[in-house]
Amino acid sequence: MALFIGAVFLLNRHSKLISSLVLLDGTIPRINAETAKYYSSIINSYGSDFEWRPDLSGVSPADDLIVGEAALLVDADSGKVLYSKQPDRPMKIASLVKIMTAVVVLEHSDLKKEITITSTAASIGENSMGITAGEVYTVEELLYGLMLNSGNDAAYALAEGAAGDAEEFIRWMNIKAAELGLTNTHFSDPSGLDDTTVSTAVDLVKLSRYAMKFPAFREIVKTAGITLTSDEHKYLPLENQTNLLTTYPGVKGIKTGYTEEAGLCLVTYASNSSKELIGVVLNSIDRKGDMILMLDYGYAQYGITVEHNLLSQF
Repeated sequence: MALFIGAVFLLNRHSKLISSLVLLDGTIPRINAETAKYYSSIINSYGSDFEWRPDLSGVSPADDLIVGEAALLVDADSGKVLYSKQPDRPMKIASLVKIMTAVVVLEHSDLKKEITITSTAASIGENSMGITAGEVYTVEELLYGLMLNSGNDAAYALAEGAAGDAEEFIRWMNIKAAELGLTNTHFSDPSGLDDTTVSTAVDLVKLSRYAMKFPAFREIVKTAGITLTSDEHKYLPLENQTNLLTTYPGVKGIKTGYTEEAGLCLVTYASNSSKELIGVVLNSIDRKGDMILMLDYGYAQYGITVEHNLLSQF
């Protein structure tokens, strides 16, 4: 019964100021009034289309346009599908997981909250932000490390700081997926290292559109580079790994992902001539080239030509 009540509350709160948040299982996450008010403003900005979903009916995919196994390009405002290729196929998504990690953190933690790095978080391998056990970082600093450097260490530090431990945080991630109607998505960890996580291009477009409602998220993912300085931790330069951020006109981030099983994955947000597009490419051998072709193809449907010479590099 708690699951049903929680879902009804979430779908009808757009016009309400939230003083406390109730998860789908009836529990209340640790969150202060300021963060609750911020979260409420995001829900209100999402408006009555909280259940927004791209309409794939009648779409004729141009499967030969890209080499990626699955993809979707959508007008973020209208939901019009501009390109699709196996958009509902469940796929491994690697570090695209971190988009949900950021969303859950932003909904449950203040940006200025300080987190002391544990040895567990600091020892997470593969892509790293470069944090060390005992150092203290703000949530905002760790979000930069999460989204720019795709730091797996940052992902676990944020999960521990928000929920107390990674397992509880993963539970919150899957609750959020249910809230957003991501029907073919399941999260297994906050970093993307666990390849049992699956999602679809449709679900990732919807998640990314929701994430871009957070001003802090938009600011972080469009940042090409930043240097973190504090008396509480080492001098730490970070550089955004997102393809096309500084090369394709109008691109404002969002996230890359890669594991051997997932292949090269990419979510991109771009805005040109007042048209905001969100694209997803999964399991590609050339995610950058695929996204260029998709964006050009999508903007051409509006009569928009984006000037670049990026395809001459291939």
